Amino acid sequence: MSGIAIITEACIDTKDRACVDVCPVQCIYEFNAADGVLFSEDEAGSGVIENTHRPAADHIAVFADSLLYVNTEECTSCTACYQPDVCPVGAIYPEERVPDGSAGASYNADDPNQGHDHRFFVELSRSVFAD
Repeated sequence: MSGIAIITEACIDTKDRACVDVCPVQCIYEFNAADGVLFSEDEAGSGVIENTHRPAADHIAVFADSLLYVNTEECTSCTACYQPDVCPVGAIYPEERVPDGSAGASYNADDPNQGHDHRFFVELSRSVFAD
């Protein structure tokens, strides 16, 4: 399916959560290290948990709770989260347009990591959800 959202490195240590508020299916998760679970909320910071998943230990250990994760099995490709006015750091891309670091790559305008290869985050998005 095209258009699956991928959150990339600009989210690290930012986690603005505006994407959580616009997601109609709550497929954007945050890692709670204390409980060892990935959780999604209907509204960022509400404390109302919509869904939880156990993460794959090896994969969650890479960035732990420093960024948000999209469950690619739940994402409906609605495009809401990667609209230019949603993510303040330009961290979210549709899967088929995740920049590969090449000179001709198209980056979100606010992505501070332009010139970086973000393709690692495609596999991370798929592998971090263990269940």
